Amino acid sequence: MEFAELVSNFAKRHGVENLTAEEGAAALDIDGIVVTLVAADDSLMISAEIGEPPAEGKAEFAGLMLEANLHSDAFFAKAPENGNYLLVRRLSLSTIESDAFDAALESLVNLAETWRRLLTDFRPVAKAAAERAEEAPAFGSGGFVQV
Repeated sequence: MEFAELVSNFAKRHGVENLTAEEGAAALDIDGIVVTLVAADDSLMISAEIGEPPAEGKAEFAGLMLEANLHSDAFFAKAPENGNYLLVRRLSLSTIESDAFDAALESLVNLAETWRRLLTDFRPVAKAAAERAEEAPAFGSGGFVQV
């Protein structure tokens, strides 16, 4: 299917106004997540921004994303313009149909929402352990040091 036709059909089916495919690209907001569509040759790249890398524990979070790449049809990337994390999925325009496109968008947005929550709530293990230690009493009920 042609990119412009795919985007136009999506807009009609879902009542999205002002959604047009300009110069092989389009963007739409789904539940507060901006999804960018970029077509080139037979490929359609769909991406959703997850957010900024965490202030602490970037390597640990990046490791989680790399592991997740093994278990999904989407993959993680870093946006060259701002360094934010992206969730990306590549589809073939020649084989994609409207229902499959809708399903791919829904799946990507759901996954992006999950990873946004993970990123927002992310605290490196060492920091979380230190915070738990500060909250716990130094001695247990029997007078022994808790470890």
